[in-house]
Amino acid sequence: MSETSERIETPAPAGHELVDHTSEVTMRIHAPTFSALVAEATSGFAELVPEALRGEASEGWRDFRIQASDRVAALVEWLNEIVYLCEADQWLPTRVDVTGGGGDDLRIRARGVALNAPFVLVKAATLHGAFVRQGTDGLEAEVTLDV
Repeated sequence: MSETSERIETPAPAGHELVDHTSEVTMRIHAPTFSALVAEATSGFAELVPEALRGEASEGWRDFRIQASDRVAALVEWLNEIVYLCEADQWLPTRVDVTGGGGDDLRIRARGVALNAPFVLVKAATLHGAFVRQGTDGLEAEVTLDV
């Protein structure tokens, strides 16, 4: 590589980590964009749902709109929507396409699976200590789920 050539960097892949505590689970998420962060949070939540509860994949897409004051509130609101869907509708989103602004107006199209019974482990996602911030390889976030 010559001294004048530019180095092309590829963004780090998205990922997440679930950290258990007695009455909560902390979700740490990283992704190159906010849309990818929301998608990764959806995948992280889905890991909490036991395979034994999962039924058949549902047909078609479901559309959602999340309006919030900022990206942190939007992420927490989406996770709370998933909590509701798992308990009330017995449906788990497993794949999402996210569009919208910088977090205050998200449009989410989701596909998912039917649940054989309500999933009630997670009571709520909380704003307490939640953040979304720029990291060295994209965005990083942390949200606590009350269980």
